[in-house]
Amino acid sequence: MSQSHSTAPDGIIRSAELRAAGMSGYAVSARCRPSGPWRRVLPGVVLMGTGPPTRRQWLRAAIAYAGPGAVLTGADALCLQGIEVPRPADVLVLMPAARRAAGRPRLIVERTTRPPEPVWREGLPLAPVVRATADAARREHDHDRLRALLLAPVLAGACTIPELLAELTAGSQRGTAAARGLLLDRSTGHQYSSGSLPSMSRT
Repeated sequence: MSQSHSTAPDGIIRSAELRAAGMSGYAVSARCRPSGPWRRVLPGVVLMGTGPPTRRQWLRAAIAYAGPGAVLTGADALCLQGIEVPRPADVLVLMPAARRAAGRPRLIVERTTRPPEPVWREGLPLAPVVRATADAARREHDHDRLRALLLAPVLAGACTIPELLAELTAGSQRGTAAARGLLLDRSTGHQYSSGSLPSMSRT
């Protein structure tokens, strides 16, 4: 059985799609054995190839696993929107609060009552820059990395400090104290205050 690139982008496809196309569950499992041509990267998600998945394949697998309404957020969403920041090992995915999916190794699944309208890049649903930055900041504990993370989208002209502060205030307050403190410092006359930043036009 063959799958076109359009139905299995980057070689990632859900087992349910393979079964719907006529492949039995046994046949899927057989191809995902250690000696087979495929591998199962997450429950219900297959990589149609051997070897470890690339970062792009892992992102597609994470969205396929999390299901409808899921969006990538954090550093991966920023990088795919042209804001270069270091990526942690874990991929961070948001999903609607009513849905259920457990986190997995290298995959953090966070349920939210405020699902963002996704920005689509290369077939992947992404949280907008402001939300992605806030979500990443909540999980960053190193002061220098946190400062660089918060300033990267501002210096790129993708958002403003007030927008980031508003998002950090609107969402969960857990893990936001350091980020809000850094942004307040910058917005009250420090080196990167809103008056001294480059263009604030959005990307």
